[in-house]
Amino acid sequence: MRFPDGITAQPDTLARSAKTVTDALPDLPPPAPRDVTALVGIGASEHAARSAAPVWRHQGLRAYAVSASELLTGDSGHADVYVALSESGRSAETVAAMTHVTGATRIGVTNEPQSPLAELVEHVLPLDSGPDSPVYTTGYTATLQALGLLGDAWSGHAGDWSALPDQAATVLAAAEPVVAAVHDAFETARSIDVIGSGAAWASAGEGALMLRESARVLTATHETYNYLHGPMEPLEGQTACLVVGDGREVRLARDTSALGCPTLLITTQHDVPAQANLTVLTLPQTPSPLALAVLQILPIQLMGWAMAETRGLAVDGFRHHQDDIKLS
Repeated sequence: MRFPDGITAQPDTLARSAKTVTDALPDLPPPAPRDVTALVGIGASEHAARSAAPVWRHQGLRAYAVSASELLTGDSGHADVYVALSESGRSAETVAAMTHVTGATRIGVTNEPQSPLAELVEHVLPLDSGPDSPVYTTGYTATLQALGLLGDAWSGHAGDWSALPDQAATVLAAAEPVVAAVHDAFETARSIDVIGSGAAWASAGEGALMLRESARVLTATHETYNYLHGPMEPLEGQTACLVVGDGREVRLARDTSALGCPTLLITTQHDVPAQANLTVLTLPQTPSPLALAVLQILPIQLMGWAMAETRGLAVDGFRHHQDDIKLS
C-alpha cells in the first residue's frame, strides 16, 4: 500500500480492526491482580508500548514497557505476562526476545496470524488491519487501538471506542489545511523537534521516526519535561517544533514560537490562540489517551507525506535496508 493510501485508509481500518480485536478479547487470559505485564516492541511498536504502559498503570494494571532489544540477552523473568507487539509478526528482535521468556504467559499482537511471532506465543490478539504502507500507518494506529481495548478489558474500565473511526476521518480532513499552512516553514527548517509526554510520548517518538522515514528530514524526539532541562537550549528560527499535548506542552509551544521557531501545537485545548510562529490544531476529546494518540499521529503522517512530495520521494521503501531485522 502506498503511504498516502495508508493514511486515508485508517478510518475504515480502525472500524474493522476494532471488531476483530473485541471479538478476540474473551479468549485472552487476563493477568492476575498482582501480575506484572511487560509490553514489548521495537521501532513503531515500541513507541506504542511506551504510550500504553502509563495508561494501563493509571487503570490499575501493573504494566511497564521494555524495548525488545533489552531482552535479547535472555534477561527476562521480571514479568508474569509479556505482550509482544509486531504488526508484521516478523520483527527479529521481538521474536528473539520472546524465545527467552520462560514461565510467563506470552501474547502476540500482530496483523499476521501465521507469522513467526504468532507461532511462538501462547495467545494471539489479531489486528486484522489489512495491508500497510512501508512506513507504517494502518498497522500502527490499529495497534494503539488494540492496546486501548485490551487495557480496558483487563482493567474493567471499558470505554466507548465506536466514535474513533469517524473522529479519525474528521481529523484527517481538518489537518490538511493546517499542514499546508505550516509546510513551507517545516520544509525549510534545519531540523524538527517533536515533543510530548505521557501517552503522547508515543506520538512524539513515532512522529519523529515517521518524518525521518518518509521525508528523510532530521528530527529529534523529546519528552516534554526533559526538554525543559537543557535540550531546548539550541533553539532558534531554523528549528521547527511539533508539540503534542494538553498540559505543559501548551506553554512550551508558546515559548518556542516566541523564540522564532515555527511551531505546530496538536492539542485538545480549545482556548489556545494562534500567534506569530504558532499554529494550533485542536483535536476532539476521546474516551482514552490511547484513542487520542491515534488522532495525534494523523496530522504528523500528513506532514510527512507533504514534505516527501515536495522532495520528490515516493515513500515506497527504505534506501538503507537492513537484512537482519525482519524474519522471512
